[in-house]
Amino acid sequence: MATDRTARVFLSIVCACALTGNAGAAPWIDPGDEQLRHHIEVLADAGVIRSPITTWPIMWGAVSRDLEHAKDQSFDDATLWSLAYVRFALNRASETLNLTAYAGGRSDAAAIADFGNDQREQNEARGEADWVGEQLAARLRLAWVPDATDGKDYRYDGSYVAGLLGNWSLSAGAIDRWWGPGWQSSLNLSTSARPVNSVQLQRNFSDPFETPWLSWIGPWTLTLFAGQLESERAVPDAKLLGARLAFKPFSSLELGFARNAQWGGEGRPQDLDSLWDMMVGNDNAGDDDIDRETNEPGNQLGAVDLRWSFPLLQTRSAFYLQYTGEDESNGFPSRGMDLAGIETAFASRDLFHRFALEYVNSTAGAHNDPRPNMAYEHGIYLSGYRYRSRPIGASFDNDTRALTLMGDHYFTDGDQISWRIIQIALNRDGTNRENGWGGSVFAAEAVDTLLLQASYSIVIKNFKISTSVYNVGKEIIWNDESINGTGAGLAVEYRFQ
Repeated sequence: MATDRTARVFLSIVCACALTGNAGAAPWIDPGDEQLRHHIEVLADAGVIRSPITTWPIMWGAVSRDLEHAKDQSFDDATLWSLAYVRFALNRASETLNLTAYAGGRSDAAAIADFGNDQREQNEARGEADWVGEQLAARLRLAWVPDATDGKDYRYDGSYVAGLLGNWSLSAGAIDRWWGPGWQSSLNLSTSARPVNSVQLQRNFSDPFETPWLSWIGPWTLTLFAGQLESERAVPDAKLLGARLAFKPFSSLELGFARNAQWGGEGRPQDLDSLWDMMVGNDNAGDDDIDRETNEPGNQLGAVDLRWSFPLLQTRSAFYLQYTGEDESNGFPSRGMDLAGIETAFASRDLFHRFALEYVNSTAGAHNDPRPNMAYEHGIYLSGYRYRSRPIGASFDNDTRALTLMGDHYFTDGDQISWRIIQIALNRDGTNRENGWGGSVFAAEAVDTLLLQASYSIVIKNFKISTSVYNVGKEIIWNDESINGTGAGLAVEYRFQ
């Protein structure tokens, strides 16, 4: 198949790049490392890191330049702790070759995932080689996932090859993305689904514009990508396109604007005119749903988000919002889903704490909308906003409300304790699509339940050992699998030196 040929060619490129070059710097920081994200946010809220921090992966180039400017400044103990941690992570990422191995098992697949989730399936083993050169970087990650949800037991998710072109990073691979300020969810792009094979262009340094007409927006980043979805969907081989602009007009305020679209595919227009019509919003023609769906060149989502940080007593706190619309009205996303949260971080002796309260509503429009349960759905792209049996946006999928109280506690030696209390109202209208394609990954039955999670990670030399336990108050049916009662997980990661 074409997809298999693409995979072989891509892996050949990665292996070839990994054999030549000189030492340099890694291209970016992947989503998934909660502890590193915590320290990056501490430095951003202290004004040390000036570049935007809500578009993951975050470019190391922008972060490292900000760290260089922080050399002669004086900070409190908590900021110095975070500064040391991020510098340590940068030094490790800048090594010419990094080799890691990972093995983990859980009672169930990770149906409800957050930013820190690093294992989607029930059982997974993988090996990874990261190589860094002057202008090129590459990663080869091979995983074995027995009894995978999508039937793909062997994967290269996370592999890529990347090169610098001036102030831009051009890359190709299966790259995880998390777009937005949320910790539990992102309604736009999250790591819930496996990464889509794609080509990506991302700004490296976030320097402001020099012209006074645009300098007011402050440091800014721009990310563009074009990816290939799977063949086993209602519109085979559709493309997934994405663009995100984030900027900081003030050191305490970050704004993000994103747009994603499913376009093309078997039996659909794939010419430049169709692409242009989608980009400029020349769709949604007609006065009723049938005409609108017939005339749409693609299935689009638009998102707007913000993160505003502020000091509160002895803490570094922030308020964040995300609004993701299914349609457009006068160029602005409408019939939207929303997310809101507040977080706070502070240190006490040898322990750093971060707490967050986050609310998400993945219902498009009002509950009495004549088109219910339409979030992440489409009349042409019937598989919806999903990839290989998982939501591309929030892992809760559509028509769900959830309130999450979370806490993360970080020790100076690298250990971490995390917990989550999540009140979930899944699939609130109790319906699902009946056409064989699309629809929520959760069963067509409204479920109101409480999910409790706790985990502990300990670092012993080159080993990181993570244990977790969770409890679901009521049975959840996810991709025809039953998740109920209490479960546990164990994972071991080893970094070669």
